Amino acid sequence: MNIIIQKLKRIYWYINLINRTIFNHGLIKVTENKGQWKKRYPPLKSLNKTAKLFNQINGKVIVEIGSGIHGNYSQYTGDSCLTWAKKTNAEVIKCVDLDPKMVKAVAEATQEFDALEAVLDDGLDFLSKTELKIDLLLLDFWTDEPDDSFGSGRAEKYLEAYMNGKDKMSPKSLILIDDTDHAPPWKDTLIVPAARKDGFKVIYIGRQTLLARGVEKPNI
Repeated sequence: MNIIIQKLKRIYWYINLINRTIFNHGLIKVTENKGQWKKRYPPLKSLNKTAKLFNQINGKVIVEIGSGIHGNYSQYTGDSCLTWAKKTNAEVIKCVDLDPKMVKAVAEATQEFDALEAVLDDGLDFLSKTELKIDLLLLDFWTDEPDDSFGSGRAEKYLEAYMNGKDKMSPKSLILIDDTDHAPPWKDTLIVPAARKDGFKVIYIGRQTLLARGVEKPNI
């Protein structure tokens, strides 16, 4: 039954794609910009690549804005905090979220990792006040979207997060943005051009977008 459902979803996705690209000349009405318009892949490969590059640059500090343990949905969310704890040489991992349930879940799932701390806080405030020198910044936090913004509100909040934290980023550092396979405007829309002005280069895009600064030849 699951196989049939997956096939039906793929058929629907192709029909929707054909409708948008052929009958609507590739245009997407702003009122339809409410979900992913590209095939979604699990984020684990991206997380592993990021962890590998983090170790290559001898990174020590990871700050994750928007965290959690997602149970049955973990294959789709990645539970990135576990990747950082298990696959990096980080000495400090701060997993920040506004949801007490998510913070509790992260704390319980990572008790064996001394480097990791689950933090209950507003991510934007945390980035403003932290004195950490950040080697990897992951942005994957929830923000309310005004009814008439269709993604622009989220793009602006993510840019604000970057602006709050950019002076805390190490000269050699990484930024990872989740859910960037969404129709724009979205999380990465405003951050990428702003970060590029600060010396970051886009390493890859897709399910997640990875940017790096001070890394001449990333081997991932």
